[in-house]
Amino acid sequence: MSQAQPGIRSDIDKNELDGYELDPQRLDYFQRYFTEYFQDEFIPGQGTEHILDTIAGLGAVRRWLDLGSGPSTLFWSLPLADVDDIHCVDASPEALTVLRDVVRSSAPPPRCYQQVLHRYGKDEAHFQRMRRRVRGYHVAELLNSWPDAVAGDAFDLVTEFGLFGLSPGTDFYRQCFRRLAEHLPAGGRAVGADWVRSAELIALEKHDNTYLTEDLVWEAVTDSGLKLRTLQWCPIVGDELYDALIVWSVSRDRTDQ
Repeated sequence: MSQAQPGIRSDIDKNELDGYELDPQRLDYFQRYFTEYFQDEFIPGQGTEHILDTIAGLGAVRRWLDLGSGPSTLFWSLPLADVDDIHCVDASPEALTVLRDVVRSSAPPPRCYQQVLHRYGKDEAHFQRMRRRVRGYHVAELLNSWPDAVAGDAFDLVTEFGLFGLSPGTDFYRQCFRRLAEHLPAGGRAVGADWVRSAELIALEKHDNTYLTEDLVWEAVTDSGLKLRTLQWCPIVGDELYDALIVWSVSRDRTDQ
């Protein structure tokens, strides 16, 4: 959390956050979210390990763009062999501010981070390297458009965890993949995951994404001209908010462009 992390560095990132007037309530929400979900013991059986295993299979990455990153980008970076630079995008400047505080801090990795590092044979030095690889924070409503700051950039890895599943329906969901394909260069790869909401969460937030199926992902990927690499449907047990997680990875062949 931003109030409790010592050793703030100021020389490693370029960002678009300084011009925003932050909402204190939103900032508090994301600080609590990071504390509640990314501090304590790693909880298996929630599908997270399937995302991490998919990322681990990528090897080294030159440039990575994390869409809808919230405060969690560093967590997803842990299985990577290495990465040259990381750019983080979210609709909320408050979420990115919490992430920036974590990046700039010299505090040791939280307990669940340490467990993930151990799972993939990494040490704390790897986590500290990932902190130094974050180069930019960009505020954008990604379901509608990508940020101008990265529109002309090429990223050999693009990720989305929980973003595409906010689409209001299947047509919009397919459009997310078409937009992804426009920004994925030849040889590029993308990994995504979306949580299928429970009836309780649907009633609470009035967003029903039970349209998510393996068939829909396959159709969306095929229609976008990308190649589906992996696809997993992961039931979630004992969670009041989510019933399942769908995890996918895609690529654009070098012969596609």
